[in-house]
Amino acid sequence: MIKKKKIELYDVDDDFELAINKAHKMYLSGDVFIYPTDTVHCIGANPYNILGFNRLQKITKPNFIAESTLLVDSLFTLINYIDISSEKHLDFLLSIWPNPISAILNLNKQSKELFGIDKATFKIPNNRFCLKLLSEIKKPLLCIQLNYNHSTYKEYEIFNEEYSELVDAIFYTKKETYHTSSALIDLTNVKPIILKENKFNVRRYLTDYKYVS
Repeated sequence: MIKKKKIELYDVDDDFELAINKAHKMYLSGDVFIYPTDTVHCIGANPYNILGFNRLQKITKPNFIAESTLLVDSLFTLINYIDISSEKHLDFLLSIWPNPISAILNLNKQSKELFGIDKATFKIPNNRFCLKLLSEIKKPLLCIQLNYNHSTYKEYEIFNEEYSELVDAIFYTKKETYHTSSALIDLTNVKPIILKENKFNVRRYLTDYKYVS
């Protein structure tokens, strides 16, 4: 029997640069890892590495596509993967990000062919670790939320116990986050549709852009 390699654990606040370097290498290698975001910890991988993509899909099925979000570092990165229904959408996204607000967007032709879907959910997270990692890789990072209650979701011991046989590393933080799920807005058509709200009040931002009364 082949012995599984020991899972790697990194406190991102203890040695930030080491954690970033390790996560960057794992992303490029197609590894699957757990990491903190601006809401809760997520499990993710490089969506362009077939090995990592397939492993993540097996771990998180049956809701892999429905629950997946692609994290990016900036609008400059984002526009390489999407088609915008309205130029006003870009100004709107610039005004709300980084924050725990996700947007469903139409994929461009190349991304549609690669992923086999017409649209995907994107976010620029308000999290230091995520933003630094994303700025290094300059590509999307798959994000699937780990649903734990507020008293336990951040404890890496739980992740280690439940995912040690499935993932290659756990990057964790002991700091508090927003303790809220992301708001969700559909920007696949000219008129935005709010699908889920949170304390960041997406409706107010839309009102500023005269999308809603």
